[in-house]
Amino acid sequence: MSDLQDHWAASVFPELLPELAERIVGFLDRNEVATSFRPVCRATAAQLRGPEHTTIRLSQPVPPPAFATHWLAPGATRGLTWAQRLQLVSLTAASGVVANLEVAARAADCTLRYHTFLDVAATGHLESCKWVWEHGDKWSNPYDALAAAAGSGHAHVCEWLLSLDPSLWTWAVAESSAGAAARGGHAELAEWLLQRIDALVPAAATVERSRKRVRGKVLLGLARGCDLATLQRFWERWADTLEVLSSVEERLLAAAVGSPTPDWAAKVEWLEAQGCPKCEAATWSAAAASDAPARLAWLRDRGYAISPLAFHVAAREGNLEAMQLLRPTHGTVEANGRNAGGEGSEDGYDDL
Repeated sequence: MSDLQDHWAASVFPELLPELAERIVGFLDRNEVATSFRPVCRATAAQLRGPEHTTIRLSQPVPPPAFATHWLAPGATRGLTWAQRLQLVSLTAASGVVANLEVAARAADCTLRYHTFLDVAATGHLESCKWVWEHGDKWSNPYDALAAAAGSGHAHVCEWLLSLDPSLWTWAVAESSAGAAARGGHAELAEWLLQRIDALVPAAATVERSRKRVRGKVLLGLARGCDLATLQRFWERWADTLEVLSSVEERLLAAAVGSPTPDWAAKVEWLEAQGCPKCEAATWSAAAASDAPARLAWLRDRGYAISPLAFHVAAREGNLEAMQLLRPTHGTVEANGRNAGGEGSEDGYDDL
């Protein structure tokens, strides 16, 4: 903390009106306030005593000196379980502050796990990714990390991961990563990944079918993660690739019905116009949405038959309002409370 900040925190800030003080603090980083601003004097600490000023969020940047002072103190992690120590490292990695990540790994005194690498890849902090990769348990490949980065739209992390070992990349990797990018709403990244991996994968007799399959999976992802205009743009170029996927029309509708985009209903209407028939799978996706009752009612009004499994999906999601809507006709639950529909893939179907 600078001398000017010390002066403000110790001398100026306590003299301000509370309303003005709160407005000023609102422009400061909250972790900076909690770790560096409040401790300067008791008057400042007393004025900023709410949880928004005292809670330190490990997933956000923390000033390295304050972080090291706390976590390298003797016994700092003594009360943490093994799982909590791993969480300390993952959360710190997500902040993007490599100096703190080094301290957290030292304090936790545990081997870095692959899921930590996945977590940090999803945050987009490249330097943290590199540090975890270099200090991790010598993982054989970063396939899942590529999908994690792609799903969050971090092209720079994807490019670095692809550079680690081009000989490792396959069409299966293209399918998982480009599909994840599309489901995350990152259409251009999905196409870039497909082109990049296409250039890295050795030519083979089966390459055209593999390329079609990946493009078809990207279209499925776009139906869920992107708006109608983006879906239509890619549809014009790649609609013929859908022939290599099974039950693809039902899967497209299910993806659109479960989409988080505001125009999900418009996508459903447009897909119906392209020949996708009304199907029960769409109602499963609707039942899993946060606004399930509205989506289920909308589908019912359009003539969709509500699947009995929709009730089980709503129960699994803990959506009581949807369960009440469906209970009169579909409300039965197995004794063990399991979803009779099982655990499917992102679009409601198991992969081929």
